[in-house]
Amino acid sequence: MNKPMKRKINFRTLGRVLKLLFRSYPVMVPLSLVFVIFTAFTSAIPALFMQKIFEIIGSYEASGDFAAASAEILPEILFLGTMYLLSLIFITVESQMMAKVTQGFLSKLRVTLFDKMQDLPIRYFDTRRHGDIMSYYTNDIDTLRQLISQSLPTVVRTLVIIST
Repeated sequence: MNKPMKRKINFRTLGRVLKLLFRSYPVMVPLSLVFVIFTAFTSAIPALFMQKIFEIIGSYEASGDFAAASAEILPEILFLGTMYLLSLIFITVESQMMAKVTQGFLSKLRVTLFDKMQDLPIRYFDTRRHGDIMSYYTNDIDTLRQLISQSLPTVVRTLVIIST
């Protein structure tokens, strides 16, 4: 039985990809990260919201004056609704920006790789099986697409949620 191949994580390669990404889009990438961080913070708000509501209800529980409690609860509900609306807007803008960043970055990367591939000697292509080179390019580019568009925002979002 074949054992699955263990791969070492190469952080230098990840660093090179991130450096290329930031160099290609010096404004859009940090702005997208800000949007991801904001949406992560807004996902932590409901827990804080519930604590605040319980405190308000608890302070009016002894007197039974829940009409006065609702007057304090209403601004909290409006704040939560506003945060959710802002979060929805930020998620939409961030996803559009990340789509543009991802497609533009991958387009530049494909052109760069093709230019490098044209400089390879013909002997290199003669020693490889037909289609292997393009298959590697296709698979690696698709993996980078997933990294940039899905994994990086998810990791940043998760780190922010864990730290809050």
